[in-house]
Amino acid sequence: MQSEKPLSRSSKIQSIQILRGVAAIVVAIYHVKELTNPEEPFKAVLSFLFNNGPAGVSLFFVISGFIMVYITDNRKYSLRDIGLFFFHRFIRVWPAYAVITLAFAFIVFRFHIGWESTNIIKSLLFIPLTNDDPPYFGYSTLPVGWSLNYEIYFYFLVGLSLFFKKYKWTVFFLLILVTLVIIPVSTGHFTLDPNKTYNYGNGYLNMMTNPVIWNFVYGILIGLSFTHDTTYSKLTKVFSSKYIVSTIVILSVWQYLSGFFGGLGPLKWGLSMASLFIAFIYYTDARNSQFPKWLEAIGDMSFSIYLLHLPVRVFLEEVFRKLGYPLYSQGTAMFLLTMAMTILLSALSYRYLELRLSRFLRDLIQPSKRKVL
Repeated sequence: MQSEKPLSRSSKIQSIQILRGVAAIVVAIYHVKELTNPEEPFKAVLSFLFNNGPAGVSLFFVISGFIMVYITDNRKYSLRDIGLFFFHRFIRVWPAYAVITLAFAFIVFRFHIGWESTNIIKSLLFIPLTNDDPPYFGYSTLPVGWSLNYEIYFYFLVGLSLFFKKYKWTVFFLLILVTLVIIPVSTGHFTLDPNKTYNYGNGYLNMMTNPVIWNFVYGILIGLSFTHDTTYSKLTKVFSSKYIVSTIVILSVWQYLSGFFGGLGPLKWGLSMASLFIAFIYYTDARNSQFPKWLEAIGDMSFSIYLLHLPVRVFLEEVFRKLGYPLYSQGTAMFLLTMAMTILLSALSYRYLELRLSRFLRDLIQPSKRKVL
Protein backbone atom coordinates (compact mmCIF):
# COMPACT_ATOMS: atom_id res chain seq x y z
CA MET A 1 0.00 0.00 0.00
CA GLN A 2 1.37 3.39 -0.99
CA SER A 3 2.36 5.71 1.86
CA GLU A 4 0.10 8.55 2.85
CA LYS A 5 0.83 11.78 1.04
CA PRO A 6 1.98 14.83 2.98
CA LEU A 7 -0.63 17.26 4.16
CA SER A 8 -2.17 19.96 2.03
CA ARG A 9 0.01 22.87 1.03
CA SER A 10 -1.69 25.27 3.42
CA SER A 11 -1.11 22.94 6.37
CA LYS A 12 2.57 22.52 5.59
CA ILE A 13 3.12 26.24 5.13
CA GLN A 14 1.37 27.03 8.41
CA SER A 15 3.83 24.97 10.43
CA ILE A 16 6.77 26.48 8.57
CA GLN A 17 5.44 29.98 9.20
CA ILE A 18 5.58 29.34 12.94
CA LEU A 19 9.30 28.59 12.73
CA ARG A 20 9.89 31.64 10.55
CA GLY A 21 8.19 33.76 13.18
CA VAL A 22 10.36 32.25 15.92
CA ALA A 23 13.52 32.87 13.87
CA ALA A 24 12.59 36.50 13.23
CA ILE A 25 11.77 37.23 16.87
CA VAL A 26 14.99 35.59 18.08
CA VAL A 27 17.11 37.70 15.71
CA ALA A 28 15.19 40.88 16.53
CA ILE A 29 15.54 40.48 20.30
CA TYR A 30 19.25 39.71 19.87
CA HIS A 31 19.74 43.10 18.22
CA VAL A 32 17.35 45.06 20.44
CA LYS A 33 18.28 43.62 23.85
CA GLU A 34 21.24 46.01 24.11
CA LEU A 35 18.74 48.74 24.91
CA THR A 36 18.35 47.33 28.40
CA ASN A 37 20.72 48.60 31.09
CA PRO A 38 23.39 46.24 32.50
CA GLU A 39 22.13 46.65 36.08
CA GLU A 40 18.58 45.62 35.21
CA PRO A 41 17.70 41.98 36.08
CA PHE A 42 15.82 41.73 32.79
CA LYS A 43 19.13 42.27 30.97
CA ALA A 44 20.57 39.04 32.39
CA VAL A 45 17.46 37.12 31.32
CA LEU A 46 17.60 38.48 27.77
CA SER A 47 21.31 37.80 27.51
CA PHE A 48 20.84 34.20 28.60
CA LEU A 49 17.94 33.57 26.22
CA PHE A 50 19.10 35.52 23.18
CA ASN A 51 22.90 35.83 23.18
CA ASN A 52 22.93 33.30 20.34
CA GLY A 53 20.15 35.00 18.40
CA PRO A 54 22.00 34.81 15.05
CA ALA A 55 21.09 31.11 15.07
CA GLY A 56 17.79 32.37 13.70
CA VAL A 57 19.59 33.21 10.44
CA SER A 58 20.65 29.56 10.07
CA LEU A 59 17.03 28.54 10.64
CA PHE A 60 15.88 31.02 7.98
CA PHE A 61 18.33 29.51 5.49
CA VAL A 62 17.20 25.95 6.23
CA ILE A 63 13.57 27.00 5.75
CA SER A 64 14.42 28.69 2.44
CA GLY A 65 15.98 25.48 1.16
CA PHE A 66 12.90 23.50 2.10
CA ILE A 67 10.53 25.99 0.47
CA MET A 68 12.44 25.88 -2.82
CA VAL A 69 11.79 22.12 -3.03
CA TYR A 70 8.20 22.67 -1.95
CA ILE A 71 7.32 25.22 -4.64
CA THR A 72 9.12 23.42 -7.48
CA ASP A 73 8.02 19.87 -6.67
CA ASN A 74 6.48 17.96 -9.61
CA ARG A 75 6.54 21.00 -11.87
CA LYS A 76 7.92 21.20 -15.39
CA TYR A 77 9.37 24.61 -16.12
CA SER A 78 9.35 26.24 -19.53
CA LEU A 79 11.67 29.15 -20.28
CA ARG A 80 8.85 31.51 -19.42
CA ASP A 81 8.19 29.70 -16.16
CA ILE A 82 11.85 29.98 -15.18
CA GLY A 83 11.79 33.68 -15.95
CA LEU A 84 8.71 34.05 -13.76
CA PHE A 85 10.41 32.04 -11.02
CA PHE A 86 13.28 34.54 -10.92
CA PHE A 87 10.84 37.44 -11.06
CA HIS A 88 8.62 36.13 -8.27
CA ARG A 89 11.58 35.40 -6.01
CA PHE A 90 12.96 38.87 -6.64
CA ILE A 91 9.75 40.76 -5.93
CA ARG A 92 9.11 38.62 -2.87
CA VAL A 93 12.27 40.09 -1.34
CA TRP A 94 13.28 43.32 -3.06
CA PRO A 95 10.36 45.81 -2.75
CA ALA A 96 10.14 45.66 1.05
CA TYR A 97 13.92 45.47 1.38
CA ALA A 98 14.47 48.46 -0.91
CA VAL A 99 11.90 50.70 0.78
CA ILE A 100 13.10 49.87 4.30
CA THR A 101 16.78 50.20 3.29
CA LEU A 102 16.17 53.68 1.88
CA ALA A 103 14.17 54.65 4.97
CA PHE A 104 16.98 53.43 7.23
CA ALA A 105 19.58 55.29 5.16
CA PHE A 106 17.55 58.49 5.53
CA ILE A 107 17.28 58.01 9.31
CA VAL A 108 21.00 57.49 9.89
CA PHE A 109 21.89 60.33 7.52
CA ARG A 110 19.32 62.71 8.99
CA PHE A 111 20.41 62.07 12.57
CA HIS A 112 24.12 61.60 11.73
CA ILE A 113 24.16 58.21 13.45
CA GLY A 114 27.59 56.72 12.78
CA TRP A 115 26.98 57.30 9.07
CA GLU A 116 29.57 55.62 6.89
CA SER A 117 29.91 55.72 3.15
CA THR A 118 28.32 52.36 2.52
CA ASN A 119 27.36 51.64 -1.06
CA ILE A 120 23.56 51.82 -1.18
CA ILE A 121 23.45 50.73 -4.82
CA LYS A 122 25.43 47.57 -4.13
CA SER A 123 23.29 46.90 -1.09
CA LEU A 124 20.08 47.19 -3.11
CA LEU A 125 21.52 44.91 -5.81
CA PHE A 126 22.57 42.24 -3.30
CA ILE A 127 26.28 42.62 -4.01
CA PRO A 128 28.82 42.06 -1.20
CA LEU A 129 30.53 45.31 -0.23
CA THR A 130 33.98 43.94 0.58
CA ASN A 131 36.21 40.95 -0.11
CA ASP A 132 37.01 40.29 3.55
CA ASP A 133 35.14 39.83 6.84
CA PRO A 134 33.46 36.50 6.03
CA PRO A 135 30.68 35.48 6.01
CA TYR A 136 29.22 39.02 5.95
CA PHE A 137 31.59 40.60 3.43
CA GLY A 138 30.65 44.09 4.52
CA TYR A 139 27.35 44.85 6.19
CA SER A 140 24.80 46.29 3.77
CA THR A 141 23.28 49.72 4.31
CA LEU A 142 20.55 47.90 6.22
CA PRO A 143 22.88 45.61 8.20
CA VAL A 144 20.74 42.45 7.98
CA GLY A 145 20.97 42.71 4.19
CA TRP A 146 24.17 40.62 4.17
CA SER A 147 22.03 37.50 4.65
CA LEU A 148 19.78 38.46 1.74
CA ASN A 149 22.82 38.43 -0.54
CA TYR A 150 23.05 34.70 0.18
CA GLU A 151 19.30 34.29 -0.21
CA ILE A 152 19.25 35.82 -3.69
CA TYR A 153 22.32 33.83 -4.74
CA PHE A 154 20.61 30.65 -3.57
CA TYR A 155 17.52 31.51 -5.61
CA PHE A 156 19.80 31.98 -8.61
CA LEU A 157 21.28 28.49 -8.15
CA VAL A 158 17.81 26.95 -7.92
CA GLY A 159 16.55 28.90 -10.93
CA LEU A 160 19.58 27.87 -12.99
CA SER A 161 18.96 24.25 -12.05
CA LEU A 162 15.36 24.45 -13.29
CA PHE A 163 16.63 24.54 -16.89
CA PHE A 164 17.52 20.86 -16.48
CA LYS A 165 13.95 19.79 -15.64
CA LYS A 166 13.88 16.37 -13.94
CA TYR A 167 17.63 16.58 -13.32
CA LYS A 168 17.34 19.93 -11.58
CA TRP A 169 18.45 18.73 -8.16
CA THR A 170 21.29 16.70 -9.64
CA VAL A 171 22.54 19.85 -11.31
CA PHE A 172 21.99 21.85 -8.13
CA PHE A 173 24.14 19.47 -6.10
CA LEU A 174 26.83 19.49 -8.80
CA LEU A 175 26.95 23.29 -8.56
CA ILE A 176 27.21 23.00 -4.78
CA LEU A 177 29.98 20.43 -5.16
CA VAL A 178 31.95 22.77 -7.43
CA THR A 179 31.55 25.93 -5.33
CA LEU A 180 31.72 24.52 -1.80
CA VAL A 181 34.11 21.60 -2.28
CA ILE A 182 36.11 21.53 -5.53
CA ILE A 183 37.15 25.19 -5.63
CA PRO A 184 38.18 25.36 -1.94
CA VAL A 185 39.96 21.97 -2.10
CA SER A 186 41.80 22.91 -5.31
CA THR A 187 43.17 26.04 -3.64
CA GLY A 188 44.02 24.21 -0.44
CA HIS A 189 41.55 26.19 1.65
CA PHE A 190 38.60 23.89 2.27
CA THR A 191 36.83 24.65 5.56
CA LEU A 192 33.42 24.35 7.17
CA ASP A 193 34.01 27.47 9.27
CA PRO A 194 32.30 30.46 7.58
CA ASN A 195 34.61 32.88 9.40
CA LYS A 196 37.85 31.36 8.09
CA THR A 197 37.35 31.13 4.34
CA TYR A 198 39.94 32.07 1.75
CA ASN A 199 39.90 35.49 0.09
CA TYR A 200 39.78 34.93 -3.67
CA GLY A 201 39.88 38.66 -4.32
CA ASN A 202 36.24 38.92 -5.32
CA GLY A 203 33.42 39.46 -2.86
CA TYR A 204 30.84 37.45 -4.79
CA LEU A 205 33.18 34.50 -5.37
CA ASN A 206 34.04 34.58 -1.68
CA MET A 207 30.34 34.47 -0.86
CA MET A 208 29.66 31.63 -3.35
CA THR A 209 32.29 29.47 -1.65
CA ASN A 210 31.32 30.26 1.92
CA PRO A 211 30.13 27.28 4.04
CA VAL A 212 27.09 29.27 5.21
CA ILE A 213 25.42 27.98 2.05
CA TRP A 214 25.39 24.45 3.48
CA ASN A 215 22.48 25.64 5.62
CA PHE A 216 20.38 25.98 2.45
CA VAL A 217 21.52 22.51 1.39
CA TYR A 218 20.16 21.09 4.65
CA GLY A 219 16.79 22.56 3.76
CA ILE A 220 16.93 21.10 0.25
CA LEU A 221 17.68 17.63 1.61
CA ILE A 222 14.83 17.86 4.12
CA GLY A 223 12.48 19.05 1.38
CA LEU A 224 13.43 16.17 -0.91
CA SER A 225 12.81 13.68 1.88
CA PHE A 226 9.46 15.30 2.61
CA THR A 227 8.22 15.13 -0.99
CA HIS A 228 9.39 11.54 -1.57
CA ASP A 229 6.65 9.06 -0.61
CA THR A 230 8.85 6.27 0.74
CA THR A 231 11.23 8.54 2.66
CA TYR A 232 8.31 10.56 3.98
CA SER A 233 6.63 7.41 5.30
CA LYS A 234 9.78 6.16 7.02
CA LEU A 235 10.73 9.47 8.60
CA THR A 236 7.16 10.08 9.74
CA LYS A 237 7.41 6.89 11.79
CA VAL A 238 10.75 7.99 13.23
CA PHE A 239 9.57 11.46 14.19
CA SER A 240 6.21 10.28 15.47
CA SER A 241 8.07 9.28 18.63
CA LYS A 242 7.71 11.90 21.34
CA TYR A 243 10.95 10.66 22.87
CA ILE A 244 12.98 11.19 19.69
CA VAL A 245 11.46 14.59 18.99
CA SER A 246 11.83 15.67 22.61
CA THR A 247 15.48 14.63 22.61
CA ILE A 248 16.18 16.63 19.45
CA VAL A 249 14.39 19.68 20.82
CA ILE A 250 16.20 19.48 24.16
CA LEU A 251 19.63 19.09 22.56
CA SER A 252 18.98 21.87 20.01
CA VAL A 253 17.74 24.28 22.67
CA TRP A 254 20.67 23.36 24.96
CA GLN A 255 23.17 24.00 22.19
CA TYR A 256 21.51 27.33 21.43
CA LEU A 257 21.41 28.49 25.05
CA SER A 258 24.85 27.22 26.05
CA GLY A 259 26.70 28.50 23.00
CA PHE A 260 28.29 25.08 22.47
CA PHE A 261 29.62 24.99 18.92
CA GLY A 262 27.89 28.29 18.23
CA GLY A 263 28.26 29.81 14.78
CA LEU A 264 26.71 29.96 11.33
CA GLY A 265 28.60 26.92 10.02
CA PRO A 266 26.93 23.68 8.92
CA LEU A 267 28.31 21.77 11.92
CA LYS A 268 27.28 24.47 14.38
CA TRP A 269 23.89 26.21 14.47
CA GLY A 270 23.21 24.90 10.98
CA LEU A 271 23.15 21.30 12.18
CA SER A 272 21.02 21.97 15.26
CA MET A 273 18.56 24.20 13.39
CA ALA A 274 18.21 21.61 10.60
CA SER A 275 17.61 18.89 13.22
CA LEU A 276 15.03 21.03 14.98
CA PHE A 277 13.34 21.86 11.68
CA ILE A 278 13.04 18.29 10.40
CA ALA A 279 11.72 17.03 13.75
CA PHE A 280 9.16 19.86 13.93
CA ILE A 281 7.99 19.47 10.33
CA TYR A 282 7.43 15.73 10.46
CA TYR A 283 5.98 15.68 13.96
CA THR A 284 3.43 18.45 13.35
CA ASP A 285 2.61 17.26 9.84
CA ALA A 286 1.75 13.74 10.98
CA ARG A 287 -0.62 15.15 13.60
CA ASN A 288 -2.18 17.84 11.45
CA SER A 289 -1.22 20.30 14.18
CA GLN A 290 -3.04 23.58 14.44
CA PHE A 291 -1.44 26.74 15.77
CA PRO A 292 -2.81 29.95 17.30
CA LYS A 293 -3.65 32.61 14.74
CA TRP A 294 -1.38 35.15 16.40
CA LEU A 295 1.62 32.81 15.97
CA GLU A 296 0.76 32.34 12.32
CA ALA A 297 0.47 36.12 11.95
CA ILE A 298 3.96 36.58 13.40
CA GLY A 299 5.22 34.05 10.88
CA ASP A 300 3.50 35.88 8.03
CA MET A 301 5.21 39.16 8.93
CA SER A 302 8.55 37.55 9.85
CA PHE A 303 10.40 39.05 6.88
CA SER A 304 9.25 42.53 7.79
CA ILE A 305 10.22 41.95 11.43
CA TYR A 306 13.66 40.91 10.23
CA LEU A 307 14.02 44.08 8.16
CA LEU A 308 12.42 46.61 10.50
CA HIS A 309 13.69 45.94 14.03
CA LEU A 310 16.99 47.82 13.59
CA PRO A 311 15.47 50.90 11.90
CA VAL A 312 12.80 51.08 14.62
CA ARG A 313 15.41 50.83 17.36
CA VAL A 314 17.65 53.51 15.85
CA PHE A 315 14.74 55.86 15.15
CA LEU A 316 13.20 55.65 18.62
CA GLU A 317 16.56 56.08 20.34
CA GLU A 318 17.26 59.25 18.38
CA VAL A 319 13.76 60.66 18.86
CA PHE A 320 14.13 60.56 22.64
CA ARG A 321 17.63 62.00 22.47
CA LYS A 322 16.57 64.86 20.18
CA LEU A 323 13.61 65.61 22.46
CA GLY A 324 16.00 66.01 25.36
CA TYR A 325 15.08 62.80 27.19
CA PRO A 326 18.12 60.54 26.62
CA LEU A 327 17.32 58.66 29.83
CA TYR A 328 14.26 57.17 28.14
CA SER A 329 16.20 56.02 25.08
CA GLN A 330 17.48 53.04 27.07
CA GLY A 331 16.10 50.51 29.52
CA THR A 332 13.56 47.72 29.69
CA ALA A 333 10.64 50.01 28.84
CA MET A 334 12.45 51.17 25.72
CA PHE A 335 13.15 47.56 24.76
CA LEU A 336 9.47 46.67 25.09
CA LEU A 337 8.42 49.79 23.17
CA THR A 338 10.83 48.97 20.34
CA MET A 339 9.62 45.39 20.03
CA ALA A 340 5.97 46.47 20.14
CA MET A 341 6.49 49.13 17.47
CA THR A 342 8.44 46.63 15.36
CA ILE A 343 5.50 44.21 15.43
CA LEU A 344 3.00 46.98 14.63
CA LEU A 345 5.01 48.41 11.74
CA SER A 346 5.79 44.92 10.47
CA ALA A 347 2.08 44.19 10.21
CA LEU A 348 1.70 47.29 8.04
CA SER A 349 4.82 46.46 6.04
CA TYR A 350 3.58 42.93 5.41
CA ARG A 351 0.26 44.19 4.12
CA TYR A 352 1.41 47.13 2.03
CA LEU A 353 5.00 46.33 1.01
CA GLU A 354 5.22 42.54 0.98
CA LEU A 355 1.75 41.92 -0.42
CA ARG A 356 0.30 44.96 -2.16
CA LEU A 357 3.47 46.46 -3.62
CA SER A 358 4.78 43.06 -4.67
CA ARG A 359 1.39 42.19 -6.15
CA PHE A 360 1.36 45.46 -8.07
CA LEU A 361 4.78 44.73 -9.56
CA ARG A 362 3.79 41.16 -10.37
CA ASP A 363 0.61 42.28 -12.09
CA LEU A 364 2.64 44.53 -14.38
CA ILE A 365 4.09 41.31 -15.80
CA GLN A 366 1.11 38.99 -15.26
CA PRO A 367 -1.98 41.25 -15.38
CA SER A 368 -4.36 38.31 -15.72
CA LYS A 369 -3.28 36.56 -12.53
CA ARG A 370 -4.64 37.81 -9.20
CA LYS A 371 -3.40 35.24 -6.71
CA VAL A 372 -1.82 36.46 -3.50
CA LEU A 373 1.89 35.66 -3.38
